[in-house]
Amino acid sequence: MTTSPVADDAPAEMPAFPQPRAAACPFDPSPELRGLAKWGPLTRVRSWSDSTPWVVTGHAEQKTLLSDPRLSADFSHPGFPSPVPHTGGKRGATDLSFVGMDDPEHARLRRMVSGAFTIKRVEAMRPVVREMVDDFLTRMLAGPKPADLVQALALPLPSLVISELLGVPYEDHAFFQTNSKVLVSAVATPEERAAAHTNLYEYLDQLVGEKLAGPGDDLLSGLGRQITAGELTRREAA
Repeated sequence: MTTSPVADDAPAEMPAFPQPRAAACPFDPSPELRGLAKWGPLTRVRSWSDSTPWVVTGHAEQKTLLSDPRLSADFSHPGFPSPVPHTGGKRGATDLSFVGMDDPEHARLRRMVSGAFTIKRVEAMRPVVREMVDDFLTRMLAGPKPADLVQALALPLPSLVISELLGVPYEDHAFFQTNSKVLVSAVATPEERAAAHTNLYEYLDQLVGEKLAGPGDDLLSGLGRQITAGELTRREAA
């Protein structure tokens, strides 16, 4: 693997990372993060734990690294550069997440859920998603002005679509949506994220049990059939 050289004018003192996001738009990279790119595609930073990982801002370098099997996404490895302090949440709620898993386990589990994301399945959900969007827009137009499109639509819609895909009962949508929003929030504390993650794990574990007893045509029911066939554990499904 080859990398581009680090710029000669890189800062003598390592910048802190992560930097707070801009108040004007919490989804926009901070000016400090944008500034790292001018020092080259690779920049050493100092994290909350006083470790000194690399931040990769170059697109070509990112593609190279993400496709290199020598790099790991498993955040249980010693020295993994977590951007936030670990809070010691319930084990099992976080250690089997797709985003923290390497092949071959990642590929094995991904194959089990890929059927829920086919073009045919996505097209079948189009009317349901359109109805959700219409409902959110109607509520936004009837609410106070100016409206916040992120809070009114962009944040709640994905979690509602996911709950529909998983087979979450309608009466549980509010619980699922509330905890899902915390996980993607730019302002939630590590403790709040850990609590939300544990809440969702425990809820999904219970829901998987219900799907095993009475399966339907949804993703969790499909995973339940994999459990029955001995190809998946209940903990992995949740």
